[in-house]
Amino acid sequence: MKKILFIFIMSMFMISLVSAAEPSFRVKQNSPYDIKVSCENAGGFCSASSTCNLTVNTPDSDILINNVAMENLNNGYFNFSITENHTILLGEYTARAGCSDGTLNATTTFIYEVTPTGLGDIFDFYLIILIASAVIIIFGFWISDPWVVMFGTFGLYFVGIFIIRFGIVGLRDNAYTFSIGLVLIGIASYISIKIGIELLDGLR
Repeated sequence: MKKILFIFIMSMFMISLVSAAEPSFRVKQNSPYDIKVSCENAGGFCSASSTCNLTVNTPDSDILINNVAMENLNNGYFNFSITENHTILLGEYTARAGCSDGTLNATTTFIYEVTPTGLGDIFDFYLIILIASAVIIIFGFWISDPWVVMFGTFGLYFVGIFIIRFGIVGLRDNAYTFSIGLVLIGIASYISIKIGIELLDGLR
């Protein structure tokens, strides 16, 4: 019964998180970043006198940057440096760059994502570690080897700490991801302490 309950608890964390659209790039939360866009005119790059303005909306659809001029790098690219204050909120940002070169005008829209690590969705990584840990723990119970069970809890500790430190991409609620990390660490602690007590009792 206890084995079945444990398997059920572990399965609750093995839910995939799907992103609706693939962002153009990702930025680490609370970190600066240089947003660059290219400007092309008649198959070539725009002239040195061309201009581009940037508008960015937050994941909550609030205006973060409102039609601000970008720096012309004179090589067909324009740059705008966002600061730590622009990357506080986790999630996908919608950006629009409007460029003008003489009488020609063009607009490009793209999405970028702010994540805890600056990396993409690593939920598959979490899932692999959790499955491996569950298999090792269940195998340890099956062969009645407490050392194997304790070894399996290391993966739970690792994922729990990693989630607390970096969160889960796709979940913007830091309190929720923090709670998930604590629950995983709690499960690992309970198993480790219980196995440790049983090992000590066996030595007496």
